[in-house]
Amino acid sequence: MAARSGMGDLITELRQKTEANTDDYTISGSTYWSDNQLQDILDVHREDIIFEQLQMYPVRIAGGSISYQDYRSDYGYLEATTGGTAILYLQDSTGANIGTANYTTDKRRGQFQFSSDQAGSVYYMTGRSYDLEAAAASVWRQKAAHYAPTSFNFETDNHRIDRAQVYEHCVEMAQHFENQGGDSISSVSMFRGDVSGD
Repeated sequence: MAARSGMGDLITELRQKTEANTDDYTISGSTYWSDNQLQDILDVHREDIIFEQLQMYPVRIAGGSISYQDYRSDYGYLEATTGGTAILYLQDSTGANIGTANYTTDKRRGQFQFSSDQAGSVYYMTGRSYDLEAAAASVWRQKAAHYAPTSFNFETDNHRIDRAQVYEHCVEMAQHFENQGGDSISSVSMFRGDVSGD
């Protein structure tokens, strides 16, 4: 079975984080890493988001009025809608779907930029979000498990083989991605929308 077409960008980024080629090694006739194998790992680290209220990021424009075009989710790394199956979509407070022609989507950041001022309308997102760091750590752990039985150093005559470094590298990378994420500190400019500028 082929991977879902809406997973293309996520799978590509996971490959980049894990140095996962399509022919790294073979186990019991299965060659690693296919798109479908990486998708399976991503699905383990998936969170299904249903009717999440998006945060508005208004900006002050000429004349001191406020424009509402920038809407953001608390989630990133979103799966794209493909093949006619509604996976990622926005709705208004009545549950009516918002046409995708009205906004552009940054799926990596979970940002929805409308082409015109939405006058403070509230919108909700339904979609699938993926923890890329956790998925990358899982891939590196599986790589480490594969290399562990043969990862030992040896010398013959004037020749030295340091196989243990491959295993150690996989473990270090798994730990690196396991340590990623967490809360970060950021700042925003806040102002009241009911007060005109001076």
